[in-house]
Amino acid sequence: GGPPIFDGTPGTLLPAVTVDRSDKECAEGWNFTRSPETALRIGGLWPDGWPSRLWKIETDQPVVERGDKCRASQLVMVREAIREELENAVTALHRPLQDPDIVSSVLLWRDALARPEWDAEHVEVSLREALEARGLDWTLQQYDTAWDVWDVRDAWDAWDVRDVWDVRDVWDVRDVWDVWDVRDAWDAWDVRDALAVEFASHRGWTNHNPMLLTTGIRDAHHHGLAVAVPTGDNTLGWAMIDCNDDGTVHAYYRGSNL
Repeated sequence: GGPPIFDGTPGTLLPAVTVDRSDKECAEGWNFTRSPETALRIGGLWPDGWPSRLWKIETDQPVVERGDKCRASQLVMVREAIREELENAVTALHRPLQDPDIVSSVLLWRDALARPEWDAEHVEVSLREALEARGLDWTLQQYDTAWDVWDVRDAWDAWDVRDVWDVRDVWDVRDVWDVWDVRDAWDAWDVRDALAVEFASHRGWTNHNPMLLTTGIRDAHHHGLAVAVPTGDNTLGWAMIDCNDDGTVHAYYRGSNL
């Protein structure tokens, strides 16, 4: 609760906080890492379904370092990482996978989840492409808000249909995909599923088309999709993100990785 303590202005000095100086790896204090790829691994690439933000920080306070995490009583938010630095960090994070195509896909997903455009008609066309790619002859039902979609979804208890939408037989593959820490946002899980299918297909672990769960959906997010989930028999409910009166995307401030 309370007002934001950081509005994204470079050079901001964060307020002083208490620092836990025990041996705990995660504890009180402003937490940060020494490498950008570690910050992305811990903080997530899209922890709330929106791309996280990577910042360079400095501190003149004593640093408590435990494992790959650091903490101090105050930090200066020097500047946000430029595109080249972000791409290098994402590449380093995924180096163990030895799959350059996945790195490219991750960057494309991060761009798409920023929802740089707002075009409901384009989203509907993209969702039809997604249904066709999955071999589903479903009806599309647009709702005014994402909350409306979830209300209908919660009232309709048929999780077996989700198995069809998500291609359930690749979820075991997703379990070994430990690069991301995404738990709370549905669209974050959608992305993780899509990348798991792509990677598993590249490795020959599944016979699915690598783009099976990416076709249409990534493009829909790019153009403002908030959520798309089964809401009834052979029905995909969907809604757009909020936008300004002129149709432009809200410049929401999102949490940052340090």
